[in-house]
Formats: sequence, C-alpha cells, structure tokens
Amino acid sequence: MPDNARRLVLGLMPEDATPDDVLAAGPWCFLGVEDRFPDFESTFTFAPEPLRDPCRLDAAEAAAKTLYADILEPLTATCFPEHANLPGAYWETLLAPWAFDVSRQIVERWERIKAMTALWGDLPLTVATLPEDCTFAFADEQSFTLHGAMGLVFNHWLLSRLLLARWPKAWQAETLPKTSWRSPTHPPASALGTLRQKLRDRLLSLPFPRLKGMTMSQALRYSLALLHPSPGEDRSLSIRRTFGSQATGIALDLPFDPMPIYVAALPLSLRNLSHPRRLDGTSAPRTRVANILSYEDTGYRQRLAVWRGRGHRLAYVQHGSNYGQTRTTGLCQAVEYCHHAFVTWGWRRHGKSLGNFIPLPYPRLQRLVGTWKGDGDHVLLVGTEMSAFPYRLDSYPTPLQILDYRRDKARFMEGLPEALRPRVRYRPYFDVPGAFPDGPWLRARFPGVALCTGPITPAMSSCRLLVVDHPGTTILEGLAAGIPMVLFWRPESWFMTPEASDMLDCLRDAGIWYAHPGPAARKVAEVLPDPAAWWNDAAVRKARATYAAMYALTVAGSEDESWLRTLKAL
Repeated sequence: MPDNARRLVLGLMPEDATPDDVLAAGPWCFLGVEDRFPDFESTFTFAPEPLRDPCRLDAAEAAAKTLYADILEPLTATCFPEHANLPGAYWETLLAPWAFDVSRQIVERWERIKAMTALWGDLPLTVATLPEDCTFAFADEQSFTLHGAMGLVFNHWLLSRLLLARWPKAWQAETLPKTSWRSPTHPPASALGTLRQKLRDRLLSLPFPRLKGMTMSQALRYSLALLHPSPGEDRSLSIRRTFGSQATGIALDLPFDPMPIYVAALPLSLRNLSHPRRLDGTSAPRTRVANILSYEDTGYRQRLAVWRGRGHRLAYVQHGSNYGQTRTTGLCQAVEYCHHAFVTWGWRRHGKSLGNFIPLPYPRLQRLVGTWKGDGDHVLLVGTEMSAFPYRLDSYPTPLQILDYRRDKARFMEGLPEALRPRVRYRPYFDVPGAFPDGPWLRARFPGVALCTGPITPAMSSCRLLVVDHPGTTILEGLAAGIPMVLFWRPESWFMTPEASDMLDCLRDAGIWYAHPGPAARKVAEVLPDPAAWWNDAAVRKARATYAAMYALTVAGSEDESWLRTLKAL
C-alpha cells in the first residue's frame, strides 16, 4: 500500500484528520467533535446515502421485515432452546420491537456498505475496523436503540462486520483493540420508586391501561367494555406467515450470517428472562389494549406475549404523529399494526400497510379543543430529533439530510425581519445519545432566540403563532387546540403516503405549509400582526378542517360513546 493512501473512517473522526486524507462513512464521525471540525459539513467527503430514493427505501424496509420474520424461529432456537416450543405468537410479541430494530440496522448498514464499496472500492484506502469479539451488554430494548442503533461503538463494530463480507482488494485493514460496552448501572430504586413501579404494573394489568391524555376513569370504563369474549375472527397477522420470504418472495441473499449480530445485540432483559414452560390455549378469546410502554418494558411485553400465546388478542392505539402519513414505516407494522386492531386518530389507511384500522377521537386531542389563548407575544418554533445515525429505516431524513434540516432552522431565522427574531422561542427535541446539537447550535447563530423548556402545552397555548419544521405530533395537537400555525419541511426528506400528500397539498394551497424555510418565514412576518384573523379565513379554515378530520379527529361532546361502542365490538 502506498504511504499516502487515504483513510476511510467508520467511527469517530481522529483529531489529526483533514479533508484531503480522510473519507467519512457518515456525519456521525463528527459527533461530539464538531468544535474541532467546524466546517466538516462542507469540507469533508461523505459516503453516498443509498436510500434517498423512496422506492429503494421501500425495498429496504420490506427486506428488513423479511429478515425479521425469517430470523425469529432460528433466533429462538439459538437463544432460548429450552423454550422454542412455545407458540409463535408468544415469540413474535416478545421479541418485537428489538428483533426488528436489529434487522433494520443490518439492512440499512448493508446498503451503505454496498454503496461505499461500489464508489470507492478501487481506491487505495486504509480502514480501521473493530474486531469480531467486541462485546456489548445492553440493559434492555431502549438501551439497544439509544446506545446500539444510535451508538458510535456498536455502529463501528457493525459496519466492520458487514464490510468484511464485501472487502475490496485495494483496501487495507487496521484492526483496533477489542472493546466492550455495557449499560451503566443505576442505584436501587427508593421505597417510593418501588411503590410507583408496583402501582404502574397494576395499572398496566388492566384490559385497557391508562394511555397518555386519558383519565383514570376512562381507563376503568374502557376496561369494563373489554371483559366480554371477542366475537368474530382474529384479525391478527402472523409475522412469519405474512412477511417471511416464503410469503413475500423476497430473496435476502446476504453474504454473511446475521445471527451473531442478533446474539451480540440481545439485551440483558431478554437474555435473563424466565419463560413459561407451556401456554394452554383458550376457547373464549378476549381483547386487551396494549400501552406503548410495551416497546421498552420487557416484563410488561412478556405479559402481552403470554396473553397472545394463549390465543387472546391485542389492540394498539396511535400515540403520536406520522401514523397514517409516513410512506415507509416498518416498526409500527411489525409491532402494532400486526395485531387484532389498531385505533387511529382519524385515518383508515396507511399506504400499503396491513392492519385493522379503526378511527376514533383521541381523548388528549379532545381535551385540547379550543384551548389556545394566544395571550403571549412569542412565535414558538418546534424542532425534532436530529440523529446522526440512520436507525429508523423509514421516511425520515438521512444523516446528511438531517444536517440540511438543521441548517433550515438558520435559513428560517434569516428569512425573518431582524426585528422579529427576538420574539422567537425555540423548542428543541429531547437530549438523546447519537444526536447533533440542537438548541445551543441555533442560539450560537441567533443569540436573541430563547429556548422553550418544560412542558410544551402551556407554551403552545400562549404563543401568538406556532411554527413547526417537521411533520410531527405538535401539528396535530395544534390543530385540535386551534392554534394558528405555519409549517415547513422539505418533502424529499419526509416521504409521505399518497393520501397524506394530498392532504398536505390542501395545506400548501391555503398558505399553511411550505416546502422551504424562506417562504415560510415571509408568511410568518405577514400574518403575525393578526394570526387569528388569518387562521379563520374561510379557505384556511376549510383546509385545516379537512386535514384534521383525517389526522387529528375530534367530535362535538364526549368521545366516550364512540370508544365504548367500538371496544364492546372488539
């Protein structure tokens, strides 16, 4: 190898790196070291992002579902051999969402490996890789998502493993020392914390546990409505029979064995779990509603898995935005839509996704109706997560698009008249590992911008105008509350279903949504003197009502009658 060979960096960027001698696998290489490389976005060369095309993204998501479906049986035989005879519905419920999470990391990173080796395979490059025997101990599913799928060390290791299956002859490897990663330990819970946990577990045992925005009284009444045997056929989908390669015809053709990746990523909460010896079926199946905590609480999800393994049924309820709108989204299909019923906030179809979708007015949205006061003088700008890692494998900005999304915040501010900028309050996303700096980044460029912290609902209620730079839950809550809002995001970064695109066109024609930050900023300046008058213009009112009817459904009076009637029929 020549002495002047360039380096390809898969993990953290070395301190001595320069754009002339280093290629970057992705923007994540600069996480935490942006101050050392202030111009990295424009000076360094990044590997191509292969899934910017929506059709290729659809294909990758379908491949991830097939990999997930095909790996379930050998995975249970490998990791839980003494209990592999338990019903398939038990394992499908228990191992999701973690197993699908791992599947989408494998598929997405493999697409990146193929793209970068196709582009740079003939270049003499030196690549620092992590060895195969690195070890990881993720506490639970959430820990894997935050520190595995969004973690620098795990991603460096995963890319190293996949790259070995497609190693170009012109490249030279430098094997780094073995490393280990373990979830930090937490002190034992206090007596009060233990009591709260027990109370939460009791509430989760209800047929209809309390969901966000619902009262305890509603949870009890809705639970009583679910005590009957479920009539009719079970609408649940078998993951293996629906999405496996035999059903889809998808040939994964992976030139490596993915099983060691799943074994390395298996959380301790699953690894150390005790399983029932057998599950007897039921002749009188009933339906219960699952709380969204099933994503991260292994013990609770096992209770749901036992319920399903005995032949009973589950229903999930929409808990945020993008349901029904995002063109490509595999996780909700694999974890929520596949069960007996899924209650939506108004929509009846989510692209090509399979599911028994039932629209109902969600109590939280109902409680927000007419709550906008507008007694403040500020513009509330709301942002979203800016992960450096492409861990979702759905219609979400790629890492390089995330950087452009962040720059759009500055472009929006620059588009405002200078006198208006101090009236902007910015609501950053929660701090999560593996994400680019958000609020501090914007304040460094616009010191007059105040950060909005604490509960967002009071800030929304008092703001003069709401501005949202992404398709998110804030929009749906704002529509229910009647808050005047201006929206902007780049449609090429957020692919939507055809039906959602049609609804977005209605907002565009009414001057509510914009594809670029500059026109959105000009609209803010135009309507800020009297936002309510603009928001109640006939054309604007019709457009927002049409959108809300499909994605933020509310009804006159109480929502309870609709819910009770539907639950009694499940």
